[in-house]
Amino acid sequence: MASDVAIDIGTSFTRLATAERGVLFNEPTIVAIDTNSGDVVEVGYGAKDAVSRTSRHVVAFRPLAQGATIDFDVTARLISGLFRRTGLSKLSRARVVMSVPTLATPIERRALRQAAIQAGAREVSMVEAPIAAAIGLGMPVQDPVGSAVVVLGGGASEASIISLGGIVSSSSRRLGGSDLDLAIATALRQHYSIVASPEIVETLKCNLGSALGYSHGMNQRILARTVDQGKLIELEVDATVINNAIVEVLATTVRMIQDCLGDAPPDLSQDVSSNGLVLVGGHAQLSDFAELIANATGVEVEVSATSDLRVIEGLQLCLEEMSSLHSLFRSAER
Repeated sequence: MASDVAIDIGTSFTRLATAERGVLFNEPTIVAIDTNSGDVVEVGYGAKDAVSRTSRHVVAFRPLAQGATIDFDVTARLISGLFRRTGLSKLSRARVVMSVPTLATPIERRALRQAAIQAGAREVSMVEAPIAAAIGLGMPVQDPVGSAVVVLGGGASEASIISLGGIVSSSSRRLGGSDLDLAIATALRQHYSIVASPEIVETLKCNLGSALGYSHGMNQRILARTVDQGKLIELEVDATVINNAIVEVLATTVRMIQDCLGDAPPDLSQDVSSNGLVLVGGHAQLSDFAELIANATGVEVEVSATSDLRVIEGLQLCLEEMSSLHSLFRSAER
């Protein structure tokens, strides 16, 4: 029996949901492949485990970067692996609704659609990520009212004002949470001459990071390896180092949001001034980020609860309303 499936493939995380069973997969966008046989060993967290506990010919691949597909074949293998992990066989010929960044080119959109078809999808429809997020937030996307949403992903960030079922004003950048992590990792190397694991970097970002640069004398002890000898040492990291590292990425994101708001028609700008804007996505939870944006724009800013799931929740609702939301799919498939 055919199934309707919603898929949100992000640079860092991938989610899959069905209308009946909800979110079935919410794991890193990683595929472990046996380079000898070419077979997919695992996807998601299982792929990370497989690489760490098996032989060297099992290699982890990340098929997306900055919100774009960089390896068509691995993306198709990822989607196929998702189908298997969630009990959907290739013979089911699922009808798929996928999110796509607003900045994706026609070539990138076509590559994503073809990857899903190669994996076994019968039909593929696309919804731009800010619209999917707005639907997941319960915003009146088809009404003549301006709804502002900012999607802060791992590899791409997008600010959009939506009205009458379409994006009226938008601005986007190919940067996101991964750039924050890279900036922190670089700062650790420069200031402490250490190389920290991605998990340690993420912990420092969450525990010490502040978009407004608040440090309050905070610090955290970590284990990391020295650059010169690779020796494992314990040291204390100062919050000031972390906050200085992320300033430029955050400033670029704020300018993106200001550009979007500045391009909006006056009537919709008034709506946004009255209703505010909502942040969704992985690094929307960064401490004080909403306050930084509010100070820079003069608009009330809210961070959505379960912000990382709003896009997939919106796509899941799209599955239930395929006929009434058909125009949203068409606008994303340009």
